Amino acid sequence: MESGKRTRLFDGLLVGDRGYACQRFLLTPYPDPQTRPQNRFSVALSKTRVKIEMTFGILKARFNCLRRLRVSPERASQIVAACAILHNIATIRKEQAPPLNQLLPDEIDPITLDHPAGTAVRDAITIQYFT
Repeated sequence: MESGKRTRLFDGLLVGDRGYACQRFLLTPYPDPQTRPQNRFSVALSKTRVKIEMTFGILKARFNCLRRLRVSPERASQIVAACAILHNIATIRKEQAPPLNQLLPDEIDPITLDHPAGTAVRDAITIQYFT
């Protein structure tokens, strides 16, 4: 399989924490990593999720309209994209960013069961990129 095809297999995946079930479109860390590649996958996924959450926090601090956004997903993606563009412009212009508010950690449901299709995708990514 050529590398371009391998990449497309994993396009459009979301990243979640332990509070969500691993599904074919939503990756979550291994609940109890048994191997070094599984541990490396879980650490990388957690670091990625932290960066994403920090980015959302920065955007929400700068644009209060994102805090309680109640629109369709299509409209929300347009609004978030516009805010990201405006944030980038403000960063380039060296505008002062507002202070970040500390968010409370997410509640985690420890009894979430992973879906077999999700674990298959997670295992495929672990084998391909973390072994």
